[in-house]
Amino acid sequence: MHSEGACQSCRTRRIKCDERKPVCLRCIKAQRPCVEAGLAKQELFTIHSENNYANGKQKRPRGPRSSLVSLQPSFSLAARAQAYYVQNHFQVFPDIPDVATTWSECFHEWKAAGKSSPIVDLSFSSLALSVFARSQKSTSAAVEASTSYAQLLREMQRHMLRVRRVDVDADEIDAYLLTVYFMARYESYLKQHTEEAEPINSMKLWFHFDGAAAILKMWYNNRHRYIPTTIVKQSRRTLVKSSLLRGHEPCWLKDGDIFGEKGIALEFDHLTIQAIGLNLRCSRRYQESQRHSLDSSVLDALHQDARMLDKTIEDWSTQLPSKWAYRTHTLSGTHSFPEDEFFSGTVLSCTTHGFAAVWTEYFAIRMLIVNSRLRILSLSCGQLGEAFSQERSECIAQLNSFANSLASFVPSSLDRVRATAVSASDHSIAPVEFVDEPLKAYLANLVVWPLSLASSLQEVDPGQRQWFRSRLSWISSSSSECLIAYAMSDYWTVL
Repeated sequence: MHSEGACQSCRTRRIKCDERKPVCLRCIKAQRPCVEAGLAKQELFTIHSENNYANGKQKRPRGPRSSLVSLQPSFSLAARAQAYYVQNHFQVFPDIPDVATTWSECFHEWKAAGKSSPIVDLSFSSLALSVFARSQKSTSAAVEASTSYAQLLREMQRHMLRVRRVDVDADEIDAYLLTVYFMARYESYLKQHTEEAEPINSMKLWFHFDGAAAILKMWYNNRHRYIPTTIVKQSRRTLVKSSLLRGHEPCWLKDGDIFGEKGIALEFDHLTIQAIGLNLRCSRRYQESQRHSLDSSVLDALHQDARMLDKTIEDWSTQLPSKWAYRTHTLSGTHSFPEDEFFSGTVLSCTTHGFAAVWTEYFAIRMLIVNSRLRILSLSCGQLGEAFSQERSECIAQLNSFANSLASFVPSSLDRVRATAVSASDHSIAPVEFVDEPLKAYLANLVVWPLSLASSLQEVDPGQRQWFRSRLSWISSSSSECLIAYAMSDYWTVL
């Protein structure tokens, strides 16, 4: 988007531009459009056609100058698409905890460090053009997106051959991982409005996930040469989450410390890995039960592991900083609101979107663990007798509670509510009112994964699952974050 000089929107506000391509971080942070300085000058100034007067060939006429030519700005389509995409779909979340970091933070941090790459720019432009084409109904943008992406595929083939032959430095690895992420997002966005969903394991975007895994595996095998970056860490997180949907668990991805996880984030990462592993073990035991009866000791051990894991992650949540705590709200009775946007009359919120994102991830993982416990109980129901019914009832109550908590975070996470006056006598429960405004698409980054996970668990109450799916479908119609066809079908089912 930028020329080498500062963008005009920064200059006119006396703010120093960071002069980065393809986005000016200061303009984006200030939530204003950012365009090339040269193009902006065309818009701000009129050009005097006075060459004939200056060289003395013609006498300047008296009266108003009628020969002023007003030039309209001629921003390139790619520049307009990138500005639109960043502004509406790829915003950075201030002060977001490391537990909930998104790819937006990774990309902006990479640009802020002064790094650049032709393949990153090309992949980012392709995605931006694709989103812009759909939202603005621009055929020319769709054609340019397709052309740009075809060029990118050729470039990536050449680059990947180079990766296999020679050593690459850390900046190149980050560039490859960023590019692959944008390519996968491009592929998934193309599928958003298809009427039929192909089997999830056959989706084209997995080719890009496999490519990211190959690059990250190269980093892993030569990790003594590298320092973990935010992009490396986020790439691993993305691959770990995808392993849940694809039904495999790469052993080399298990240790988050190797990839740069620290502190609270490392603890949660460890618990997430265990939850995914537990789910996969349950799936294998279920498949075995279709062929022969299972040893009760195996099921007992599996159920004990699930119990301990659930207790451990509950203990983890009690150690979170107090400023991350959430508040309970009630919907104001004086304002109407669409019932489909609220699962109940209770809304949960935090002081920042980033803090809320930690809790939505937390409740989603707890739902996964309890769902696994219920599957284990169903396999051992004949061996537990009366204890089976009691424990199953307790697990169902837990699962419903976690699902309700997750659902109660969705309205505030998507800025669908606004706090009203707080009662002086009770500060623990504050009323909120519905905000009837278009969805801020970039907020989808924070809720798509928890909602995708929650809507895919078969032990969740059917009414709750349907609500999660309907929210995913609604979000996907306004964002570049998920697939409508998969949100509303059992293709997405984990168990």
